[in-house]
Amino acid sequence: MKLTTEQRVEMIKKAIMCEKPERVPVVNKAEPSYAIQYAGYDMKKALWSPEMIVDAYDKLYTDVYVDATGGLPRFPLFYKTTGSRAFVPREQDDFVQHPEVEGLQADEYDEYIADPFKCIVNKIVPRIYPKLAKEGAEGSLNYLRAMIADNQIKAKYMAGTIAVEKKHNLVSIRRGAVEAPFDFVADLLRGFTGISMDVRRNPNKVKEAVEATLPIMYKVAKLVNPVPSITNSLFIPLHMPSYMRTKDFENLYWPTFKRLVVDLINDGYTLQIFFEKNWTRYYEFLQELPKGVIAYFEEDDMGVVKEKIGKQMCIMGNFPITMLRLNTKQECIDKAKEIIDKAAPGGGYMFCMDKSILSLSDAKPENLIAVSEFVHEYGVYK
Repeated sequence: MKLTTEQRVEMIKKAIMCEKPERVPVVNKAEPSYAIQYAGYDMKKALWSPEMIVDAYDKLYTDVYVDATGGLPRFPLFYKTTGSRAFVPREQDDFVQHPEVEGLQADEYDEYIADPFKCIVNKIVPRIYPKLAKEGAEGSLNYLRAMIADNQIKAKYMAGTIAVEKKHNLVSIRRGAVEAPFDFVADLLRGFTGISMDVRRNPNKVKEAVEATLPIMYKVAKLVNPVPSITNSLFIPLHMPSYMRTKDFENLYWPTFKRLVVDLINDGYTLQIFFEKNWTRYYEFLQELPKGVIAYFEEDDMGVVKEKIGKQMCIMGNFPITMLRLNTKQECIDKAKEIIDKAAPGGGYMFCMDKSILSLSDAKPENLIAVSEFVHEYGVYK
């Protein structure tokens, strides 16, 4: 049964607000790279062509049942124009990857803490995007070229995406992304290795840097998602907590992250937060957060998640994409049923995979089609 856009909006709103909709919404986690391969297109050509990506998604949505979608490709154009070291297109196909980078030296914390924006502009950006640091007019021209071209390609993509979503009656539930303050310091300033050493050797400086980062992340959130709404959530992927000691998480990560979440929810935002790896030891912290969160889990048992935080957060995730690659169609359906039976009762639940599906080697199309259709048919509230 094909639902109207209005029916899907109402269904998704109820799930986000921890109420019981007519059905369990099915959330798409197939990335543009998967859609491109599914459509049989050349990856390198398609990543430079928003029209090809839009057409690929049109083909995917024709075959795979989806209620909710959202997100934006990382087009290689911007990263090549700026010489990015943080996000690097692969040689063979221009798929953008995120290697470890160090934009801030260990002895530069004080400079960053004193004026983070100035430090980002004068030191960190030139290190991470070296073509913007070229002497004379060249650096400025590279910046203008990158921004104009990036805005043009994204505008074409968004226009095409809106048309495809309208054609298939889909609801976009994600607009823009921002990092938790600690993750920003870890990912773009110090790198995983650097921040891991700093937490042990100089935790007070780390804490000051994270505190100084909070206002910037708040402003970034407002820029990338200027009009808050229930369904158009702001995405926040959480990287470091599963690698931290609980006491370090409590002292260095949690305070600024909680303030960011509370402030944005008070401003009317819905936040789609990706809890990477396993969060079992942090459930008591999550119980402090207000309603307005779509809690997207990777490894956690959804029955336990439902019990611990299901009354205050819409939950989703946990279906292992490895099963879509390795298991039979029936085994995949059985796993989907198991998760729904744990997480769906009472509402406040949306079905999706444990992580993004990047390529055909991640998921057999026939298994993805079968699971999505099964969830749509089985996930009916009575």
